[in-house]
Amino acid sequence: MTILLFDIDGTLSTSQGAGTQAMTRTFKQLWGIDNALKGMNFAGRSDSWIVPTALSNQGRDCTPEDIARFIDHYVPHLGDAVEERNSRLCPGVLPLLGALTKENVTLGLGTGNFRRAAEAKLRPFGIWDYFIDGGFGDDHPDRTQLLAAGLERLRRHSTDGADAVVIGDTSHDIEAGHAIGAKVVAVRTGYAQPGDLDNADAILDDLSNLEASLSALLD
Repeated sequence: MTILLFDIDGTLSTSQGAGTQAMTRTFKQLWGIDNALKGMNFAGRSDSWIVPTALSNQGRDCTPEDIARFIDHYVPHLGDAVEERNSRLCPGVLPLLGALTKENVTLGLGTGNFRRAAEAKLRPFGIWDYFIDGGFGDDHPDRTQLLAAGLERLRRHSTDGADAVVIGDTSHDIEAGHAIGAKVVAVRTGYAQPGDLDNADAILDDLSNLEASLSALLD
């Protein structure tokens, strides 16, 4: 059996800036901060890293209560933004997930999105229920730690000694995946710059070639 941990943004779907728009609205609503994410490079970062970092840039502390309030306001804004921005699945995702349900795999997520945000991004496309569980931004600000949490959860649904594969689109996915002992398959559908994905175990332009995708994930 193989445990698969999929990233979301740039890997499963392209939100067309929906997350940024929704977060910006939330910072404005809760704290009156305009353009809270301006100048920040947060590709591959977790939501629980982004929110405290943005507040710190404004000279503000961030408490667990602040995170909880943020999520409660952010998720509705995100649902609106996903629709407004015409977010879409990346090429080949739906056929691949359908094919993987026929394989000896445990399907999970390894994403920096808050769990409720991940659902808000994937449920409109009908793919949220493909995934048993995973690691999320709620688990830890650090991507390695959240992937480790997700892998631990998914092992409960898998056989002993199952291999793990992380699928992502940034160098953060690669570094964190290797740190938890997983194989990493990188896709060029996201935000990577030339050379960012060189350390992946396999690199795909996208997931549209079903045979090549299954081979990279399962061989």
